[in-house]
Amino acid sequence: MKVLHVAGVDPGIVHTGVVVLRLDTDKLRLHTTWRVVDGLDAAETAAWVLDMGEPQVFIEKYRPRSHYGTDERMVKAERDFKLAMPRAVLIDNTGIKKVVTDDLLNLLELWKFALPSHHQDLRSAARIAVLGMLRDPVMNKELARYVEELVLHGGA
Repeated sequence: MKVLHVAGVDPGIVHTGVVVLRLDTDKLRLHTTWRVVDGLDAAETAAWVLDMGEPQVFIEKYRPRSHYGTDERMVKAERDFKLAMPRAVLIDNTGIKKVVTDDLLNLLELWKFALPSHHQDLRSAARIAVLGMLRDPVMNKELARYVEELVLHGGA
């Protein structure tokens, strides 16, 4: 059995959304685990992610928007998250909704979460995880197989 194990992290001043995906490529099953962390707590986020095993972590890259106080906090937080999870990959989310569409998130059952979060942080974390998978040639192929199975047969 081969399992693709990824985490998406959407750091936020109010909430940091974290979504962990495990895709069993033999049984074509997707298991999702998620958590909302209060604020920009990189240490707590990293501890929880690492407690899930050692997933490939994708973190939403922050783009300064000239909101000086917020920008400074977010830039520092990005650095803190990268230090806490050195193997993580920062991902620019420009155009993400054109690639990781709402329909795709719905299909993967990553659209609605039982716990609301500020600015849909869990949904954003899920988008980042899926985008990271799509950008990796091996993960892209396996995710495509899984999506094809869902579309053609309604699941495995």
